[in-house]
Amino acid sequence: MPQLQSPGLLGRRSGTVRAIAIGLVLTSLAVDRVQADPPQPAKKDSSVRARPKDAVLTTSIEPAEAKPGDTVQFRVHVKLNPTWHIYTQAEKQVGDGPRNTIFDLFDAGGLETAGDWSASKKPEEKAEPAFENKVFQFFEDEVVWSIPLQIPATAEAGKKTVRCQAYYQICNPKQCSIAGRWTLPDAVVTIVGGGKAKAEVQAPAGADFDAPNSAAGPAKKDSNPRVRPKGVTFTPTVEPVDVKPGRTVKYKVTVKLDPGLHVYQFAKPGVPGNGPTPTSFDFFDTGTLRPSKEWKSSKDPVAKPEPAFGDNVIVEYFENEVTWSLDLEVPSDAKPGKHTLRSQAGYQICNENSCFPPVYQTLADVEINVVAGDGPAANVTAPPAPAAPSAPQLTATEFKTPAPAAKPAAPISETPAGAEAKTPAVAEAPAIAATSGPVVASAETPALAAKADAPISEIARTAQQGLIPFLIASAIGGLFALAMPCVWPMIPITVNFFVKQGQNGSGKTTGLAIAYCLAIIGIFTSVGVFFSFFFSAAFLQNLANNPWLNLAVAGLFLAFGMSLLGVFELSLPSFVLNASSRGESRGGLIGVFFMALTLTITSFTCTFPVVGGLLVMAAGGNFLYPILGLATFASVVALPFFVLALAPGMLSKLPRSGDWMNSVKVVGGLVEIGAALKFINTAELAYVTPENAWFDAQFVLTAWIILSVVCGIYLLGLFRTDHDYDEVKVGPGRIIFGCMFLGLGLYMAPALFNKPPQGLIWDRLIVGILPPDSSEFSAPDVPLLAAGGESAREVKATSTDPVQAEREEKKLHGVIWGMSLDLAKEEAKTRKQPILIDFTGVNCANCRLMERRVLPRPDVVKLLKEFVTVQLYTDFVPIASLTADQREDLARKNQDRQLDLAAEQTNPFYVIIAPDGKILGSLGGYNEPAVFQDFLTKALGKAHGETNVAQANSR
Repeated sequence: MPQLQSPGLLGRRSGTVRAIAIGLVLTSLAVDRVQADPPQPAKKDSSVRARPKDAVLTTSIEPAEAKPGDTVQFRVHVKLNPTWHIYTQAEKQVGDGPRNTIFDLFDAGGLETAGDWSASKKPEEKAEPAFENKVFQFFEDEVVWSIPLQIPATAEAGKKTVRCQAYYQICNPKQCSIAGRWTLPDAVVTIVGGGKAKAEVQAPAGADFDAPNSAAGPAKKDSNPRVRPKGVTFTPTVEPVDVKPGRTVKYKVTVKLDPGLHVYQFAKPGVPGNGPTPTSFDFFDTGTLRPSKEWKSSKDPVAKPEPAFGDNVIVEYFENEVTWSLDLEVPSDAKPGKHTLRSQAGYQICNENSCFPPVYQTLADVEINVVAGDGPAANVTAPPAPAAPSAPQLTATEFKTPAPAAKPAAPISETPAGAEAKTPAVAEAPAIAATSGPVVASAETPALAAKADAPISEIARTAQQGLIPFLIASAIGGLFALAMPCVWPMIPITVNFFVKQGQNGSGKTTGLAIAYCLAIIGIFTSVGVFFSFFFSAAFLQNLANNPWLNLAVAGLFLAFGMSLLGVFELSLPSFVLNASSRGESRGGLIGVFFMALTLTITSFTCTFPVVGGLLVMAAGGNFLYPILGLATFASVVALPFFVLALAPGMLSKLPRSGDWMNSVKVVGGLVEIGAALKFINTAELAYVTPENAWFDAQFVLTAWIILSVVCGIYLLGLFRTDHDYDEVKVGPGRIIFGCMFLGLGLYMAPALFNKPPQGLIWDRLIVGILPPDSSEFSAPDVPLLAAGGESAREVKATSTDPVQAEREEKKLHGVIWGMSLDLAKEEAKTRKQPILIDFTGVNCANCRLMERRVLPRPDVVKLLKEFVTVQLYTDFVPIASLTADQREDLARKNQDRQLDLAAEQTNPFYVIIAPDGKILGSLGGYNEPAVFQDFLTKALGKAHGETNVAQANSR
């Protein structure tokens, strides 16, 4: 322990003693403080306002009662609105793309984890063109994740609370929510030991309330008073107001609605949230009273089929007036005095033509008076106490019809593309299920992120289209392998072997031919089984992101390519070939097997590049598709050898080796070299950002164009290689394929001059396999003048101060996109132009599609230059000079900005504001160019109108 060294105490023993004493006291206080602090998640929660509205996450423990030594299941139940999905669970994020779900079990309540997280069903898979066709796995509708927890053998009887934080993101076909972390409701397990422990008091079905000793505050933040619907009042009361310990009171919430309005039935546990938002109550302060298990309504709801949500969906709602009630038990040991009851209502109001957005409103406080003594309690109704300033009570006012919904006939509907954010959106929150702990009261509870799987082969992407296209692609791969030169040397060997075996009778030859083909199929297929068994999906998906693996694959393709071009020969060691040949010379079934093995070994050089895609597919953990694909591939390879085995005389009819064989080798080698460049880029991106890569999209595309042109002019006979004959015969086949290669090169070439092709082949195919910075291929650059007439230039942040670093700008699609909203506001006032805010994300697929397919178009670029453009990243702010925490803080700030401006938390989302801050329009999700142009044009019209009015007023 260091001594306190002041001039008056230096060298004095008494000073040392006092220093030690003070240190011990401070250390003791610090230890007590640490021990008193409850466990916290590794990272703090994201903003409550950023929670997605289209998913509900609840928790439970099954069984709810257990003995020491037993194992229980901690479960996270996720319910999603239609069209939305949540991504699979992972221990950590891998690569770019939508975010995987990650659970932080930060407080296990003394229980011990006894396994890994598992899902209740198999995920769906889909290749995402915006992220180089990576395959992402996700769940729709509903999924339950669970993890086993073991109760220690020495655990004491009582209740144990388990707490968990979830990091996740949800998406639909048009947009994605902001990925974030939110602590889930607590789950409680009762440990029974010695005697049966008291049963856990369960929350009312669909209700959310904290334990009496918890902080008195709702789980959800109240909605902005400006968006609360008119024409409806929620009035809470309690009966009786005076009550004795051990008795029961009834907490009531009376809802009165103006004519034409209706409110939806209370959320029912186990009912999917397909339809309007149900009513829910967050009983966050029960005043030490114990709630019963179910809310009850004063009358039956009106039931009506709603085709907008499916053929069999029945929506239930109330008109005019309804009262919900909940029984509350006063504890027998309750102390006399006043107890305050507080709750929050979550609801949605609709009429026949339109709906208000779902809102959350804290109701007025009510009080009960616990009295001592015997005798019946007076049946007095408690009037509502004055509402807190932050949560004013809803009052009945004149009803103003909300803006029409997207589908007039439906109570609620999805906001269409092009609709402004001010239009009341439909309810998208699923019904809330009961759990053993407090439930998050609304559909704002978050959901998660996407799994950035390893790059996959083209054959794996074909598998996403179904079994038949997959088998057809595998068969085509087999046909391609048959054209490779390594297969042909086996033809005379095969014929000679079966001619010798056929001397004993044709029947025997037929049987051996069948066995030969089956052996070829079996050997090729066993490779798929081997990879599927020994390399799990998670292993190779992570491995495929490894830069060294990608470099090895690139080297393999380069070696194969140069070998096919004749630079050198690839051959296996002679002892391997000799051992195989000795076995085949024995004849019979053993000889047939070694013949098949010899074919596999000698054809390895040419068939591996084709089989490689199937092997990577096999590594995905799927046994069925790799086996079927390799069996189909091998069957096509084996078929001609089966025919040759039956009829050795057909050898004379085979085409002779010549120029056609050299053509296949040269073209195949050039194609494999082009493929190797993509793997080199993937390896490089593990260390640098896409724009700083050497093998970037410009380099790779240039190489592909050159290789395509070289293949074309070679096939047309405009030059020869050293292996070609003196006279090259250019037949119809070479002319057709030569023109195809030349056409492909010419098709891609304009992109090098910032004029990419405008078609599906470019957007959906070529861009999908190019490096990530392919979005830089844009329309021609037109000089953009900043204030003062100077040409605006790209600005890169070097400051470590977030405020200064935010002023980094990125040139994107011919216009200047800033990253500082404050700077954009300054420029907007100077240039007298509106501001276009692009709320985007690094891992947003639809954001990338907008940047590649919509923003680069010349007509869109022309409109964009009428705005001050700024991109605000809500998941990860890509400023290299900042720390990870600073980038996360900036992203969180941008989330709040989006919520403040648009009450939305999905990407991409575009908001246009005037220089004075007035919102001119908003648009969410991926939109076709015509829709986006119309959005920009209308906003410009409004901006010019505002400017004209301002100028007129100034006169």
